[in-house]
Amino acid sequence: MTNKPKIQPPAVSPESYTREYFECWCQGANEFRVSGGMYLPLRLRKVINLAKIREGDWILDVGCGRGELVLHCAMRGAQALGIDYASSALEFAQEITRKLDNKIKEKVGFIKSDARFLPFQDGIFDVVFMIDVVEHLTPDELDQSLQEIRRVLKDDGRFIIHTMPNLWYYKFIYPLYRIFQGLRGIKLPVDPRDRWQFKEVHVNEQTPISLYQFLRKNGFRAKVFLESTQTYETEKNVLVRKILIILTKLPIFKLLFCNDIFAVATKTR
Repeated sequence: MTNKPKIQPPAVSPESYTREYFECWCQGANEFRVSGGMYLPLRLRKVINLAKIREGDWILDVGCGRGELVLHCAMRGAQALGIDYASSALEFAQEITRKLDNKIKEKVGFIKSDARFLPFQDGIFDVVFMIDVVEHLTPDELDQSLQEIRRVLKDDGRFIIHTMPNLWYYKFIYPLYRIFQGLRGIKLPVDPRDRWQFKEVHVNEQTPISLYQFLRKNGFRAKVFLESTQTYETEKNVLVRKILIILTKLPIFKLLFCNDIFAVATKTR
C-alpha cells in the first residue's frame, strides 16, 4: 500500500488574517468601509479592466479577501467565484453576498480553499485573478498555486496578477526617501516593512523580473509591467505629492519609484 504524500501546512497560517487585517490593513479598506464593496479602489478597477470581462465568463478570484472583486465581476454579467483559506475573509464576503439582489447573488459564490489545491475541474475559467496574493506565498507555494491556476484556466483564458511591493523600490528608493523625510522631521523605520502591523504575512516579495520568471517557469507567457495605483494621500505637501506621482510614471524612474507590479498572462501551448 502506497502512502499518500503529506500535505504541508501553509507557511502563513490563515489565522494570521484577522478581521482587523481586512478592516484596516488590507489595501482598499477605506473604500470598503465607506461603500460596503460597491466602490473599488484604483488597483481593483485596474485589474478588472485588464481582464476584459464578458457577460457569461466564468471568473475565479484566488485569495478573494473581502470579495469585492467577485461582486463587481458578477455585476458585469460573469459567473464569479472567490476562494480564500482565511475564515475572516469569507465572513466579509458572505456579508457582501447577503446584501445583493437575487439576480446578482445567483452569479456569486465563495469557497474556503487553499490556493495550492483548487477544487475545480480542468480548463473551466475564462479569467483567473490573483490580486495581492503572490507576496503571501513562499516560492514553493507560489509554484504550486500557479500550476493549479494553469490547470483550471481555459486554453484561451486570461490570468491577471497584482503584487506589491516592488523590491527595487524598497532596495534603492526607500532609503533615500527615509533620509528626505528625516530632513523634514518625519522619522521612518530602517526597514519599510516596520510601518505595517501585519508585516510577517509577506514572505515572497517580488520585482517585475522575478514575477516574470515565476510565470514562465510554470507555463505562462506574460506581460509584466509597473503602473502606480498610489495616491500618496497621507503626504500633506501638495508639491511633494505631485513629484512622487510623476516619478512613478516617468520611463526609467518608474522602475524604481513605482511600487505596483501587474501581469497579464496566458497559458503557453
